[in-house]
Amino acid sequence: MDAFVLQLPALLGVLIGALASYLAGQAAERSRWRRQQSVRWDEHRITTYTRYAHAVKKVIAVSVRLAAERGLASDDSALTPDYEVSDLAAAEEERTIMWEAVLMVGSERVVLAGRQWHQSVFQLMHLACGRPSDLSWADAVAATGRARQRFYEAARGDIGIAPGSEPDAYEWQMSRWMRDRPAEPADGPAEIAPRQRPE
Repeated sequence: MDAFVLQLPALLGVLIGALASYLAGQAAERSRWRRQQSVRWDEHRITTYTRYAHAVKKVIAVSVRLAAERGLASDDSALTPDYEVSDLAAAEEERTIMWEAVLMVGSERVVLAGRQWHQSVFQLMHLACGRPSDLSWADAVAATGRARQRFYEAARGDIGIAPGSEPDAYEWQMSRWMRDRPAEPADGPAEIAPRQRPE
C-alpha cells in the first residue's frame, strides 16, 4: 500500500499530462477546422457577392440603354446592344435569383447595403421604362452610385478586407460623369467624349 501511495503523485502527473495533451490537441483541431470553414465561407461569399454585383450591373446597363433611347441619358449606341423592356425584366429576374444567395450567406450589413443598392436601381428602371419616379435621372444615378459604394464597402468588410483610404475608390463612373459634366444645351444631352464614357 505504501508503494502505491508513493507512486500516486507520479500516476496523477501522467494522467494530468495525458489529459492536458488531449485537450490541447482537441483545441488545435477545433481551431484548424474553424479556420478552414472560415476560408471556405469567405470564398463562397466572394463568389456570391461578385455574381450579385454583376447581376445588378446588368440591370443598370439595360436601364441606361433604355433611358438613352428615351432621351434621358447619353449612351453610345454603337458600343451597346439594343435592349427592350423584356431584356430589363430578364436582367431583373436574374438579379432576384442572385439576391437569394446574398440573403443566405451575407452579413446583415451586406444585406442592408445590397437592398439599398437594388432599391436605388429600381428608380433607374422606372425612369428607363417611362414610369413616374420621385427622382430625376441624374439624382437616380447619384443615388445608385452611393448605394453601390456602400455595398462594395460592406462586402469587403464582410470578407475581412479593410476599406481603402480613397473615398472615390468604388464610385460609379457614370455618377462622376453626371456630376462633373457641363450643363446640357437646351436642344438635348451633350455628346460624351470617348475617354469620358461611363463604365
